[in-house]
Amino acid sequence: MNELTLGAAAAALESELRRFDQNAELLSRLKLDSEKNLDRAVRAAQDAAQSHERVSAAVVDLVAAVARARERQEGQAKAVAERAREVVARRTELEAIAGRFVELGSEAGAINSLLKDGGRLEEAVERMEKIAETAKAVRDDAEGRGFAEPARQAESLRQQMLSARNKLKLVERKREQG
Repeated sequence: MNELTLGAAAAALESELRRFDQNAELLSRLKLDSEKNLDRAVRAAQDAAQSHERVSAAVVDLVAAVARARERQEGQAKAVAERAREVVARRTELEAIAGRFVELGSEAGAINSLLKDGGRLEEAVERMEKIAETAKAVRDDAEGRGFAEPARQAESLRQQMLSARNKLKLVERKREQG
């Protein structure tokens, strides 16, 4: 069997069909009224018969090429479907991590409101430590799942919370001393 591509197999069939049509048309136009025309008709009939065999072989090649293309496409479709499932799963994991960031942002906003309203510094410090701990857990989770960017963001948030906590502790000490 010839391992033609789908396009090459279709082109070969088309070419052979044209030759067959030409032979068939010549055979139908020839007047069978002389030895010369009868010889030409015999050759045209033989050429048409050979062309018919080549058309049949070209059809077999085309069907085989279509089958190979279908098998290749089905294999790729399975790979695409599997990858799509992986993408959905990874998106779900990332959305869970992002949801934890939203919670941390809400808590940070609550601490900010607490401080603006003149709330207790000790409470703000404790809440900042909890945010830093949670950010560390988010960082570790993101790293463990292979999400480098959210891991960096979580570490940055952790560092910011620890820095803000340290500043509040300094303010708290100064109040106690003053």
